Amino acid sequence: MDTDISTQGDVQTPAIIMAEDIHQFRKEIDANIKKAQMFSFQYFGEAGSTKGKRENALVITKLQEAKMWAGKILEAMNEPFPENLRDEAK
Repeated sequence: MDTDISTQGDVQTPAIIMAEDIHQFRKEIDANIKKAQMFSFQYFGEAGSTKGKRENALVITKLQEAKMWAGKILEAMNEPFPENLRDEAK
């Protein structure tokens, strides 16, 4: 597998991104989703301010979408979907 480093500006990027990197990226996104949800709960709460509430909800939504699309990249790489995360309709 080719792992040459290419330079784009000041950033070095691997020529090929490994599936493990994408899995880690999705975990980082998930951690940020949890932070945004906690912020929402702490700041807005039951009687909290509503200023910025919609924006915070959009942050959460867009992070969830980013995690989903990163999963689609894994799917395109033919990475197996973990059995424990499969939906089970009954």
